[in-house]
Amino acid sequence: MGKENPKLAKRLIAEKLETKKFLPATDLKMKILIIIITIGLSTFFHIVRFNKQDDISSYAVQVGSIWPHKTLVAEYSFPIFKSRTTYLKEVEEAKAQVLPVFVSEANSYEAFSRRFDSLYQRFLYMNFSDAAFDEIAPSFPFRNFFTTQSTEKLSEIQRAKTQTLRFATNVYQKGVIDVGLKNIKTPEIAIVSKLSNTERIVPTRFLYDKERFVDDLRNNLSQGYKTEIVEFFVELVSRSLVNSLVFSNELTQRKIQFAELSVPKTIGFVKAGEVIVEKGRLITEDILLKLQSYERVRLLEKGDRSNWTMILGSLLTIIAIYLIILIYLIILRKRIFADDFQFGLINACFLLVGLLSWLSVIIPSEIPLRFLIFLPSVSILIAIVFDSRTAFYSTVTFAMLIASIRGNDFETSVALMLAGVIGAYSVRDIQSRTQMFRSMVFVEIGIIIPLIAFHLEKATPFGSLVESLSLASLNSILSPIVSYGLLFVIEKISNITTDLKLKEFDDINHPLLKKLSENAPGTYQHTLSLALLAESCAEAIGANRLLTRVGAYFHDIGKLYKPEYFVENQIDLENKHEFISPKRSAEIIREHVTKGIELAKEYHLPSRIIDFIPMHHGTSLIKHFYAKALEESQGEPVDEADFRYPGPKPNNKETAIVMICDSAEAMSRLPIKSKEELSISIEKMIMNKLLDGQFDESDISVKDLKTIQEVCVRLLYGIIHPRIEYKEIPEEKVKKSDEQS
Repeated sequence: MGKENPKLAKRLIAEKLETKKFLPATDLKMKILIIIITIGLSTFFHIVRFNKQDDISSYAVQVGSIWPHKTLVAEYSFPIFKSRTTYLKEVEEAKAQVLPVFVSEANSYEAFSRRFDSLYQRFLYMNFSDAAFDEIAPSFPFRNFFTTQSTEKLSEIQRAKTQTLRFATNVYQKGVIDVGLKNIKTPEIAIVSKLSNTERIVPTRFLYDKERFVDDLRNNLSQGYKTEIVEFFVELVSRSLVNSLVFSNELTQRKIQFAELSVPKTIGFVKAGEVIVEKGRLITEDILLKLQSYERVRLLEKGDRSNWTMILGSLLTIIAIYLIILIYLIILRKRIFADDFQFGLINACFLLVGLLSWLSVIIPSEIPLRFLIFLPSVSILIAIVFDSRTAFYSTVTFAMLIASIRGNDFETSVALMLAGVIGAYSVRDIQSRTQMFRSMVFVEIGIIIPLIAFHLEKATPFGSLVESLSLASLNSILSPIVSYGLLFVIEKISNITTDLKLKEFDDINHPLLKKLSENAPGTYQHTLSLALLAESCAEAIGANRLLTRVGAYFHDIGKLYKPEYFVENQIDLENKHEFISPKRSAEIIREHVTKGIELAKEYHLPSRIIDFIPMHHGTSLIKHFYAKALEESQGEPVDEADFRYPGPKPNNKETAIVMICDSAEAMSRLPIKSKEELSISIEKMIMNKLLDGQFDESDISVKDLKTIQEVCVRLLYGIIHPRIEYKEIPEEKVKKSDEQS
């Protein structure tokens, strides 16, 4: 082996560093943290549902279905637990029956009477010109009430006072509470005496609060006294009021807790050896409760040691499920795995499905909440943001997660998985945001078919089927709406470019393309031809047609910088490369990549489009000027790295297609006479790029390359095929014909 050129090695290292600029930001610590959080929370969802009374276990059957297993006999005695819904309902009913507890305050009437008399005497004998009045009652409306009163009037006031105190005595005998009567929902309250430590029950209708006290007093006095006297004593009572019954939250909560503990959790007992359910027996509500209770007790019988085993089993189950999508991303979707945000988004979807599955288990409900797990919504979102293949793998993984968290509930997971897969493929070639809502129909079809099949198999009642279908239909309606909302948020907070975003740039009237048509018309025509050719190739191998076409539109915008140095624009112009060195020519040619990236960022093109600018050349060698440099070197070493594009190489099928079609379209302008010659030239070009390692980072296959070659040959030969040379009419025949005319 020859000695390695240090300068070349240094340049290759620089190229690798340059390549990293185009890869997504990645952080190993962040990825590990994301994985730990995802697995940790999912394991929590998997474990905690075991503690719920209505655990969906290996005996996950429904009322009305047929018991498909052998006759089940109890191995040990166990209590029959009420369903979680029934138990919680009874608890709420018991708590609702608890009376609010009030503590009786001793001598409350005496305290009221003293305050009342004190205020009355001070108002009666005070000199109202005295500024001290403002300290007592700045808002008191009766400042001049006593100064103008006669002896007869004062006597009337005294009688009103006596009547007021008599009324107050009656009120305090019944009780004045410190909360509004409107806030008491029970017909009675419990009153506890501090002195005797006894409790008595009093109807709420006999009690008074401040509002009722003053209203009834006003009505009582208004029958015999003028309004000014009535309002005076109403004001006085309001300022003197002392509550005789004070609400005790502590004592009330004790009663509530006692009522809750008093509700029995069981409704019966099964002895060891007793038949729980016979094979082929119709499942009733009672049998279902026995099955669930048997499973619950079985888990409790295992003890603490078994709990640790269960935790470990749950952890390993979640890891096994998670590895499906993780391995797929690492091997087949390196770009998603490399980008922390995109990888985090996949994990967030994983957690969202796990959370909804968990909630469907722990929330007590008579309706089948499991069919409101928005797996189809997540599938649609992933298909739009990434691709349908990623959506398929994600949907299968998430469906397994649902089945696991819900205790082997494959009925729900299969129905939602089929709906998710169909929903994802329904938006595979999405052209507008409104198209998302058409997926409702496909999701509906995908979810009702397995539902009907499972219900027919289990012979469940028709009402149960209708209930499940109703919730499933609601899911199919809400899923596209949820996807639409999430997509809007994702596009706002990230640099992810969806096909919907690409559609906004699928326009040859874009300002950059208009500028290209004006300043570099040859490049513009090449761009349009390339876009048509590349799109056909993408369709042939199942790549993203839209991304390929839009990427082709903008791949050469860097040629707006010095367009005259590119051969397609040198119409009636001298070749400027003849007057500069080959190395300088290569630099100018390479600059159309870096200048193109700068221009694309200036016009805010999405990153998926910008990728086409450097990747359609990769790290290819600029052969013409490299060969010219070798000719002029006169034996001096020529650094090959100076004649290579900066890269990076194509990292997906779409950029690889544009790379091939760019060269193939240029070849079609050469003097090629036959279809075989064109095919050989294109095949040789593709093989050279393959051997040069230009497709090493792309997922394009050899079969794809062969298909692309065939499409290029077929379409390009249609443009360059030989024309028929039509014969000319002899000149003398033309003259004779003209004379006859």
